[in-house]
Amino acid sequence: MSDGRPRLFPSSRPAGHVPPIVRYSSRFDHAPERLAVLFMGLSAPDGNRAGRALADFLAAAGAAPDAPCHFDRARFTDAEGRANHMAALYWPDRDAFDRWAATPLIGEWRRGTRALAEDLAQWWEPVSVAPQRAETIAFAEYRRGLSACPFSRLEPMEETGYWGAARDRIPAAAFDPLEAEVPRLAPLDAPPRARGARLAVRPPAGLAVIRSGVSWAACGAEQRESYARNVKPKLDAGMDYLRRSPLDAGCPSLRQVVLADGDGRLLEEAYSLGHFLSLGHLEAWAKHHPTHLAIYHRAMAERKKYQAALELRTYNEIYVLEPGAPEFEYVNCDPATGLLPYFPARALPPAG
Repeated sequence: MSDGRPRLFPSSRPAGHVPPIVRYSSRFDHAPERLAVLFMGLSAPDGNRAGRALADFLAAAGAAPDAPCHFDRARFTDAEGRANHMAALYWPDRDAFDRWAATPLIGEWRRGTRALAEDLAQWWEPVSVAPQRAETIAFAEYRRGLSACPFSRLEPMEETGYWGAARDRIPAAAFDPLEAEVPRLAPLDAPPRARGARLAVRPPAGLAVIRSGVSWAACGAEQRESYARNVKPKLDAGMDYLRRSPLDAGCPSLRQVVLADGDGRLLEEAYSLGHFLSLGHLEAWAKHHPTHLAIYHRAMAERKKYQAALELRTYNEIYVLEPGAPEFEYVNCDPATGLLPYFPARALPPAG
C-alpha cells in the first residue's frame, strides 16, 4: 500500500525478525481515496426498545441505495447503566457512504426522528481515512470488520510480534509522524446540554480509532478455560483503566462490546472500540502501562504454550483521522457520551 515515497521515519522491526505466527493484513484491488466506516448505536434503559430500533435501522440501511457491503452488530452497557445496541457498517469508499447517508430514509434516522420520539439516545460516529492511514491484522480464517469486507483481500505480512508493529503497518507512518492535533485531553468547562438535542463534534486530526477484537468460539475446553481464567480478567482490567483514566491515557472514549447475531443474541466474541488522541497515545499505553503489559505478556504466554494449536482468535483495525474528518453526531445523548465531554459541540437543526 506504499505510494512510493521514500521512508523518512525508520521501521521498528528488529533486524532479522521472523513473525512468531503468520498474520494477515487487508489489501484492496480498487483504489479508494477514502475508506468509510460508521460506528453507530442506540441506547435506552430498556434494552429491548433499543434493540428493536437498531434492527429497524439495519433493515433500512440494507435497503437504501449504496448500502453498506458489510456490517456487524454488538451490545454493551454504558457507564450510565443504559443498554446500547450498536452496529459497525463498512463501505468501499467515502463517496458511496455519503450517497447512502443522504438518502431520505437514512437522513431521517440520522436526524434522530425516532430517537427523539421514543426517548432513545443515538450516537453516530463515521470514520473516513485514506487507506494509507489505516491498518489491519487478522487470522486468515477469522475475518472481522474491515478484513471481512468483500472488497478486502488478505495478504501475509511481517509487521507483527514486536513493539511498533502497528505503526509499521500504517503506510503513511513511513513519512508522517501522525501527531495529535490536541496533545492533551481536558474536559470542557461545562458539559453540553445534550439531552433532547442534536449535537455535532468535529474529531481532532490525529485521533486514532481502534477496533480490537477476540473470539473464543473455536476454543476447546482447555483453551476456553484458560482464556476465561488467564486472559479475559487482564483484558477487562486494561479496558477498565482506559474508561476510568481518560485524561492520563489520552483516551476520550472506550466501549467494550460483545458481538450479537441478527436476533440480538450474544456471540462468543467481543471487541473494544477506542478513541485515542493520537497513535502515540495508544502506543504509550500499550508499551508502558502495567494493564496492557499484563495483557500482552499473557497473550504471549498463550501463544508460546499452544503455538500452531492456538485456538483463540484476535484482530484489530486502526484508523488515524485527517484534518476535516466527518463530524460525530449525538442525538438525545447523556453528556458523557463519546467525544461530548471533551470537544466543542455545535447544535444541529432539530429533527422534523
